[in-house]
Amino acid sequence: MRSLTPSVRAKAIEIANHLQEQGLPNQKEVISMSIAEARNWARQRTAESSFQAVLDRI
Repeated sequence: MRSLTPSVRAKAIEIANHLQEQGLPNQKEVISMSIAEARNWARQRTAESSFQAVLDRI
């Protein structure tokens, strides 16, 4: 998780905590899944803000 930005790292931790609460016992799997989901969240957030910037120019 060191290579993640602070906001993506925080989201990955949030997701990992949620997955553990749901009962996923494999810590490596939880970490892997949470990082992937946090990166998807960041990409989506970036795409939405880029789209909004285009709309603001119109």
